[in-house]
Amino acid sequence: MDVLSNPALIWFIVAVVLLLLEFVIPGLFIVFFGFGALITALCVYLFEPSLAGQFLIFSITSVLSLVFLRKVLMNRLFKNNLADPDEEFIGHYGICLEKMEQGEQGKVEFKGTNWSATSASPIEKGQKVKITNKEGLLLIIEPAN
Repeated sequence: MDVLSNPALIWFIVAVVLLLLEFVIPGLFIVFFGFGALITALCVYLFEPSLAGQFLIFSITSVLSLVFLRKVLMNRLFKNNLADPDEEFIGHYGICLEKMEQGEQGKVEFKGTNWSATSASPIEKGQKVKITNKEGLLLIIEPAN
């Protein structure tokens, strides 16, 4: 029962539980409340504030860390998922599946999938093409050098 009479230890246990909950409920949200509980545990251990002070420390550190650190951590941890999806196409090469005249639409194979494409210059069937832009599902191509 001595464990429950130590507020610093209680805050530390709350912090560990909240940090572990982040793995169960992902979204990079609960971890900041775990961080607030950890800071509160440290403050209680060092300074022994009142119960109201403990909740104030917990609230302030949790909210401030959520507001100022969440976006930074999201960008660092998940920046590959936030990349522009068109970057997968632009600058890469495909094969023209049918003869295309200037300004006409045709088909291009890229990564094993047929795509509608258009070009400002004529392209022969089977010719290697470079993707220069993407507008929705339409690839803008040019003959590869």
